[in-house]
Amino acid sequence: MDKPLFSIIIPHFDIPDLLMRCLKSIPVSKDIQVIVVDDNSPDADTYLEKYPELSRPYLEFIRAQKNGGAGYARNIGLDHAKGKWLLFADADDFFVEGMYDMILSYNDSEADIIFFKMKSVLSDNVNIEDVRDINLNRVIDQYFLDGDDWPIRVKLDIPWSKLIKRDLINKFNIRFDEVMYANDILFSLQSGYHAKSIKVVNTVLYVCTLRPNSLASDFCSKPGELEIRAKVVFRADRFLMQNKFDRERKLKPYLWRMLKQDRRLFKYYFFKLDEIYPSKLKAINDLCKGHSMLYQVMLYIYAFWLWI
Repeated sequence: MDKPLFSIIIPHFDIPDLLMRCLKSIPVSKDIQVIVVDDNSPDADTYLEKYPELSRPYLEFIRAQKNGGAGYARNIGLDHAKGKWLLFADADDFFVEGMYDMILSYNDSEADIIFFKMKSVLSDNVNIEDVRDINLNRVIDQYFLDGDDWPIRVKLDIPWSKLIKRDLINKFNIRFDEVMYANDILFSLQSGYHAKSIKVVNTVLYVCTLRPNSLASDFCSKPGELEIRAKVVFRADRFLMQNKFDRERKLKPYLWRMLKQDRRLFKYYFFKLDEIYPSKLKAINDLCKGHSMLYQVMLYIYAFWLWI
């Protein structure tokens, strides 16, 4: 195919009907390369026969050799992308009507990343809105009030609802973590940090859906999830600190979860806090912010007990 303007990468695992909904929200155009990477679904061999949408023009259906998670699938997609701009979608989400005209209008932008708003709905009934998008859209709203782009670059740590120049990703060899959870945090953080210029658009491009059994449901309640997420955000904090781009620590809310869910894990990160804080004392002071005096005293006692 001729070099497209846009490459849309969609990881997929065992939800083909929802994948079809996502694909139908993307117009068929020679300007749009659609890459569906199946993460080794059990019956993926039958998909091309069952779902004609996968055989449409300008779409590549790739079956991964193993079940490696969304990060693994997205990296495969990056290896096949040819477009000037990259977009990402999850198979159970979809784009708004008129998405093509929207992204085409920014094709000649000098920005390395263009951030759009998103909205969230229930997957089973897209007429019912959810609240998953609130915090992300608040970051964009705040940007239009104060012009501070640090939160845009650092806090919007999901890959969707963005146009990203492929040259930026290739120049700095930015890839997704191949882990079960939080595979997109470092990808989003590193691309936001390295972008020379960004643009923020006060328009919804992408619709995120919520399913009861998705990876995003019941946050940090699944076996091993807290440990995997903590490892990723610790690396993110270390990246920010090493590059003098740190203002706050992504690990902080996870440390509070560890205190409630996994003291062994808290102890492990307690002895690594001076890698992302100037000192352990400053780390404990930061953890105490916003909590009652009693809780602060208990935390100091527990931290002192760990230290000795």
